[in-house]
Amino acid sequence: MASQVDICNLALRRIGAAEIAAIDEGTKNADHCNAFWTYVLDEVLEDYSWNFAKKKRTLDYTAGYGIYLSTDSKTITGITQEAPPDVTCTAHGFEDGQTVKIDDVVGMTELNGRVFEIAEGEDANSFDLTDIDGTVLTAYVSGGTAIRCEVDPKYINGYVYDLPADYLRALHLSDKNYEFEILGTGNNRRLCTTTRDAVLVYTAFESTTTNMVNRFISAMAWRLGAELAVPLSKKGVKVEWAMNMYNYVLGKKSVADARSEKQKLDDGDQWLTAGGFTV
Repeated sequence: MASQVDICNLALRRIGAAEIAAIDEGTKNADHCNAFWTYVLDEVLEDYSWNFAKKKRTLDYTAGYGIYLSTDSKTITGITQEAPPDVTCTAHGFEDGQTVKIDDVVGMTELNGRVFEIAEGEDANSFDLTDIDGTVLTAYVSGGTAIRCEVDPKYINGYVYDLPADYLRALHLSDKNYEFEILGTGNNRRLCTTTRDAVLVYTAFESTTTNMVNRFISAMAWRLGAELAVPLSKKGVKVEWAMNMYNYVLGKKSVADARSEKQKLDDGDQWLTAGGFTV
């Protein structure tokens, strides 16, 4: 089975560059291989639904329905027992109609874990919460955060799920063609759907080279070679040639899948029943 160094050397040989003995040996070629490795690995995994990197997992709900949290969190320093409650939150930057999740409040704990829309008329350092009567709540003591939430109208009554930590690319939900969307960016991406108990089939980040199939290794080496060609002064046609070869390998993989593992068999094929298979 190929190692990371083996795959790097295959890429280097293809562009006419000197091989390396170790990824951390300190040479120019090794440093560039190391710098490009994870970026290229992510891209090649995402570019095709490789079976060795395919996983199936029951997803966990994000807190609440139809919302996913952003990274825009602000500190609360006061909440009034009014109808509606007025939240003191210096330089919050929120706008009328945006949605916030309240957490970590001491005293007025009835608000913790709940999502509210910001009422019209907010100012730079405070905002009112809609649909809540603060006069019946416990008095505010200290602390609290207001975290802005994103809401997509299509999923207000739907479900929002956290994505697996090793998620790269969604393939489909469960064993059926349920509709879904991936919203947000970076670590704040969430899967939104109207389907309850979502089971996601996805491409996962797979860095164990001994699990990689030969065609993936070939594709990885061509794509890595295209990146290495410029900093290692293997310019011109080598970059375009390496990318063309990369796309050629992916194309060959698609054809191979169509002829074998993804082929739809006719239940009436005599060789199936003759062989004792149940169809």
